[in-house]
Amino acid sequence: MGKLKIRIHPLFIIFGIYFAFTGKVFSFLTYTFCACVHELGHSLAAEKFGYRLKNVTLMPYGALVSGDMTGMSLGEECVVVIAGPLTNLILGSLILSSWWLFPETYPYTELAAQANFALAAINLIPAFPLDGGRMLVCLLSKKFGRVKAVRVAKTVSYVFTAAALALFVYSCFKTINFSVLFFALFVFSGAIDKNAADTYVRIFDCMSVDKIKQFKEIKEIAVKSSVTVKKLYRALTDGCLYRLYVFNENGELVKKIEPYELSDYLMTKTPKERIV
Repeated sequence: MGKLKIRIHPLFIIFGIYFAFTGKVFSFLTYTFCACVHELGHSLAAEKFGYRLKNVTLMPYGALVSGDMTGMSLGEECVVVIAGPLTNLILGSLILSSWWLFPETYPYTELAAQANFALAAINLIPAFPLDGGRMLVCLLSKKFGRVKAVRVAKTVSYVFTAAALALFVYSCFKTINFSVLFFALFVFSGAIDKNAADTYVRIFDCMSVDKIKQFKEIKEIAVKSSVTVKKLYRALTDGCLYRLYVFNENGELVKKIEPYELSDYLMTKTPKERIV
């Protein structure tokens, strides 16, 4: 739980200034909006498994969301990772489809379609901090373990950084392409990031009594025993502890969960399971 924090990476500011000087501010804003939609896709997928996005750092070519997702299985993590590019692909396809019905919208939506397809394609590159790099870690972890998988993914990221820098140097002899330079720095920053602060956190983490700094309000919630943990998550608000009363279909109280018990209790459940 907790409020979503939006951070702005210095590279993002420099990238925006570059677009401003080249007269492409609208393109920059369009790509930024599509990047936020991309992260929304990640966030919605994570919520299905009982996680919420904690921080988003806006960067060139996307937003950085990486780090520890303790407790999430590799299969669940793969779903969360692919949800971002898939969201861009769906949105881009919807825009393309709209041209058949409303061809007059083409001049106004062409850039948005290009931005969505470009972000989806770029994020499939198997390098950090892109989704392709995270997917590579998931796939390699099954065979080699997490530590070695991350090491391999970082090595691939350095290779992509070197290739992008070489391409930028080559462009200097023709038409200088600063976008390639920004991409190289973007990948490099993801590769060297050892303690990423942008993480998905378990929704009930902030409900633990261990998270009390000075004081917290305690709220009481009554639910049916047939309610799933996922539906319960949707009823929770920020910054509170909860006392849960669980009733069966006959209206009888079958379980009372105190605030100091709730966090540990929910850790034993998957989002699709019933409360009791």
